[in-house]
Amino acid sequence: MILEFRGTGAALVLLAASFNPAIAPSRIAGELDARGLQERIARERGRVVLVNFWATWCVPCLEEFPDLSRLQKNLGPRGLQVLGVSTDLARETPGVEKFLEEQKPTFPNYRKRSGGDDQDFIEAVDPSWQGELPFSVLYARDGHKVKVISGQRTYAEYEKELKVLLERPGEGDRR
Repeated sequence: MILEFRGTGAALVLLAASFNPAIAPSRIAGELDARGLQERIARERGRVVLVNFWATWCVPCLEEFPDLSRLQKNLGPRGLQVLGVSTDLARETPGVEKFLEEQKPTFPNYRKRSGGDDQDFIEAVDPSWQGELPFSVLYARDGHKVKVISGQRTYAEYEKELKVLLERPGEGDRR
């Protein structure tokens, strides 16, 4: 491929990113605060949403992560959308990027925005959440929260819960 440079920095950055993995595009879809998370979930209205909160230092989180990708791959065509939210601190972002590069998840992953009151974020997600990880929240097709799951689950356990939600008709999907 031949690139022509006419004094634009953008072309140089694009070229550098293609040769330097340190400048490569992020696998983190963005940062979310409580409001951003609610807006992201709302964009999936009509789909069943599983939001999974995880961290690179949480062994059970890392163990269940491949199952989340499998769920998205297998149940996505039926209306599932998995969203991952890393709770790692900003300074741990390189480790999050490395983990996501290794896992190559089939669903978008975000990082909880640093700063602010963590307790406010936790309570916005679910008042019963004590901050333990992994922690997942299931939303029905109409966007309503239907279940919180504290702790690690297997593929089969998630699949059982999700199939019930996926069989329910959502708005505009009355069967």
